Amino acid sequence: MSGKIDIWSSSIPYNTGASKFDELELKNKNPSEVLAVLKLLPVLKESKYSQKRRHRVHELTYAHEIKHGSNGETYSDVPRLIPYLVPGSDRCILVVPGGGYMLKSDQLEGEGIARSLNEEGISAFVLEYRLNPYKAPVPFLDLQRAIRYVRFHAHKYGIHPDKIGAIGFSAGGHMIAAVMTMLRNAPVLYEGYEEDDIDRTDDRLALAGLIYPLLNCTNFPLIAISLFHREDAENEEKRAELLEHYSVAQYVKADDPPHFLCYGDNDMLLKPEGILEYRQKLDEHGVPNKLLRLEGANHGFGDCEGDNLFEKLASPGRYAFWKKEFADWANGVFDGSEETTV
Repeated sequence: MSGKIDIWSSSIPYNTGASKFDELELKNKNPSEVLAVLKLLPVLKESKYSQKRRHRVHELTYAHEIKHGSNGETYSDVPRLIPYLVPGSDRCILVVPGGGYMLKSDQLEGEGIARSLNEEGISAFVLEYRLNPYKAPVPFLDLQRAIRYVRFHAHKYGIHPDKIGAIGFSAGGHMIAAVMTMLRNAPVLYEGYEEDDIDRTDDRLALAGLIYPLLNCTNFPLIAISLFHREDAENEEKRAELLEHYSVAQYVKADDPPHFLCYGDNDMLLKPEGILEYRQKLDEHGVPNKLLRLEGANHGFGDCEGDNLFEKLASPGRYAFWKKEFADWANGVFDGSEETTV
């Protein structure tokens, strides 16, 4: 691994330099990261929108991403890629950790995933993107820019520009789906932003891995806190409108890239109906896809030893086989030999 790569130029859209605390509206600016997670657990189980839940989410973001993380107290964060390159490999996958746009679960869904891909001959880039209190479309723009950056510099990394994929976990899966189905090579529309050559580069992926992804936002209204501005999230009608708008199955098209979908049938956080609905749309439009259902797996089995997002349970490596299945599938797609069926 070499150093982190800044993906934007000197001009980063939505970086105003203003304080984040107006949006975070924290009562306590010194929350413990551990206590913030413990307080959020019962909130996640109910997943409805309320002022109490909003405060819990903001406490978690501050504790994990600002107080103990690399993000700042102003809108000045710098999105980066962390490269994990395989000498001689002509293919790569961008790794997008989840965390509900509240935090980045990069310990469970970052470096370990990248190194697993390396073992199968695939270079990887882990994305450090902006999140709460940044709001949509900021995380999507960071991923779009990352794809364009890697393609623009593909020769530098020995990567074929048509062999760039992405894998995302939970909200990271939502990010990938949003870029593929909603942005679709859209320009960066931000007042004062000056487009460069990277912005004019294609953002299309060769393949997508969506692992226990959030795809139907109406099934998880808590996402409104971290993804929408406070005034929109507090307005019941506007919140419902936006939750529907960012539910991505409705935007699938026939020319979308092949998909690998993976989830646990004991997911306590996200309903599998959203994933099955999305797959149905892939099937209806003839988009090649593979579905892997893990019996007994909970949310967050990414790269941890157990099957839970917040703690490593017994049976180490019980679900680890999904990583090999994904890598084999991805290599098959890159090589044109994968027989994905619908």
